[in-house]
Amino acid sequence: MKNPLRLRLCLFAAMTMLAFTMPSVAQNIRTVLLVKVKAGQEDNWKSAVKDYVALFKKAGSRESVTVWDSQTGPLQHAVVWYSSKWKEMGEQDPAMKGSEVDIARAIARLSIVTESLEYWMDEMQPDLTIRSNDVPPMIRVGRTRVNSGKMDEVEALFRDQLFPAIQKSGASDFGVAVARFGTPTNEIHTYLGIKGWADLDGPIGIQKGMTADEYKAFEAKLQPLIESTEFSIWKFDPELSYLAPSK
Repeated sequence: MKNPLRLRLCLFAAMTMLAFTMPSVAQNIRTVLLVKVKAGQEDNWKSAVKDYVALFKKAGSRESVTVWDSQTGPLQHAVVWYSSKWKEMGEQDPAMKGSEVDIARAIARLSIVTESLEYWMDEMQPDLTIRSNDVPPMIRVGRTRVNSGKMDEVEALFRDQLFPAIQKSGASDFGVAVARFGTPTNEIHTYLGIKGWADLDGPIGIQKGMTADEYKAFEAKLQPLIESTEFSIWKFDPELSYLAPSK
């Protein structure tokens, strides 16, 4: 477990950086903060986050941050935001000036009930992204680990075959990101917006946009280039998120 001071600093950075719901064209740096809450403290953690979000609403912050709850794998939460430049990391929202005391109290509450934190920092690929105006109710997240020296080949395969199939499938939200910090840099992270569990009862994503033979051929090209791919499902938590008014 990380020490309380480290937790406070991480939580402060996570909730006060420049953050946006979905990336704009210029916002290609994505940060994902994975939060594990102490056993038996889920309700207290959520209550603290709601009160923290209320501070941003009261201040009229123009910045947004989304929170996602894991539906598969370990019970945890993902706090997601986007930035245009690396220098934005750690910059405080100007609208929150004067709220430092209230923020400190909220951070103290969060640090008490937080078990651990993990940061992922990725670089989104704008030409491999589909955006809608709404946050999808759920997303399927893919984590692909690429064999040494094969990143260029995998990126080309994603660009030439995977993304056109995603477009053909009618996906409303999709993104591809290359890992930069927090995870091995030979990883590619994807997300696909889905409406709910029922979407998994039929083909989704690339399998929906390809014929069976096309998908089989794609897999035959991809498999020698990668070590593994794993998928997880996350659900958007609107009560814990802050969606700023449109600018």
